[in-house]
Amino acid sequence: MAAENAETVLEEAGPKGLFIVGGTVKEVITTSEPTTVRDHLSSLLQVKNLVVLLGSGASFHLGSPKTRDLTNEQVLDLIKDAGGEPTAEDRELLAAINPTDSGDLEALLNGLQLAASLAAQAGQAAVTLGSGTAAKSYPKVDVDGLRQRINRALAEACRLPKNGKHLEAPFDVDPFHAHRTFLSRIVRSRRANLPRPRVFTTNYDLVIESALDELGYPYIDGFSGTVDRRLNLAFYGLDFHRVETTTQAVLARAEGALYLHKVHGSLNWRSSSGRDRLTGLESLEVRQSDASAQDDELVLIYPTSAKESDTLAYPYSDLLRLLGDAVQQEDTAVIVAGYGFADPHINRLLLRSLATNSALNVLIADPFAVLQGADMAGLTSGALQQQLDALGVAPKQTAIAALAKADDSRIAVLTGEHGKFTQLARLMPGSSPQGETPTAVATLIEALEQVARGSAPPLPGSELL
Repeated sequence: MAAENAETVLEEAGPKGLFIVGGTVKEVITTSEPTTVRDHLSSLLQVKNLVVLLGSGASFHLGSPKTRDLTNEQVLDLIKDAGGEPTAEDRELLAAINPTDSGDLEALLNGLQLAASLAAQAGQAAVTLGSGTAAKSYPKVDVDGLRQRINRALAEACRLPKNGKHLEAPFDVDPFHAHRTFLSRIVRSRRANLPRPRVFTTNYDLVIESALDELGYPYIDGFSGTVDRRLNLAFYGLDFHRVETTTQAVLARAEGALYLHKVHGSLNWRSSSGRDRLTGLESLEVRQSDASAQDDELVLIYPTSAKESDTLAYPYSDLLRLLGDAVQQEDTAVIVAGYGFADPHINRLLLRSLATNSALNVLIADPFAVLQGADMAGLTSGALQQQLDALGVAPKQTAIAALAKADDSRIAVLTGEHGKFTQLARLMPGSSPQGETPTAVATLIEALEQVARGSAPPLPGSELL
């Protein structure tokens, strides 16, 4: 009788999420505590090598721009929000390149890029779009100009949180709450002797860095220097340790640290070329600068078909190599949030690793990529331990839905409302970082007391070079 009542309550409330492992429903999440999800996350956090991959969906709650199903007017609004002023020619060109008025920003930028390339290849100053009496010639300079304005607008839209944009509570007063919670818990829930977590992101924004700064956590992002910060990937081989200030004897490995890799570039990256003072050889450098600066030297991979070839260039190829190496290690877990599997170069690394690395486990969190809203709302507790394909629903035609149906116990998918990054952060096991004594401080105090008493030798290791 109790089970029947529980199912009735579930049907009335409607599930808030669905947790699927190996194609089988392991938990239908209502307002109750999702224990199965949390237990699974707890086990993933204790693997030897923890990899996190965050995409644009991890910043949607802060106003990150969406690049799908955009009208031409919404594209023009992006330009306006970035301080630009679209022209009548821009409107005509958008209507010609996106006649359905509901486009994918990547496809739109592809079209503009291809149109400009076609004109350049033919040695012409203009390109003709349309057919019959609707055909019109557009100067190549206008095509290139619109593409560049959209690129700049996209970058500007990634400066988060946006001034004047209303955010839902609690992010209206504490924008980085979810990111602080998520990052704090993946760091503090792991045993101290495990390797550092490695965070990879395709996002341009500086939300992760801001959250880490608020937490006071040290992190290695591949840059050396203080005043003149240059990308130096050798720094990913370094670590942080606590030392006794006079003797420099190592007391303990510093807690709260992680590695950050921005595989598509960042708003505060700029490219520059110069000659080495000693050899005179010219080299390409990536430097960090003021993220508020507006110029065309941003080191970013924009969402076009060319991004696949862009990733073969420095520094993206090196950063992707680090991701490929990370997911090939034994006893590895990958937590994916906000990433829609729209980047073939990243998909290739993950899928090949699943095929060759039997010690790899993946958890993907996405709210909308698996089931339609009506199908999700109709699920009951009777779905437990059932195959997703046997539920009488039609999963979406997406990469994440295909992974959710896969008969592979190493693949887990969290979907529905609880698949949002903000909910995933809340579900991560571990205590909240606010109002508690950081573990790192407590460990340091204990280590210092032991050394002062002479009851323990210094721990092995070396200071940060």
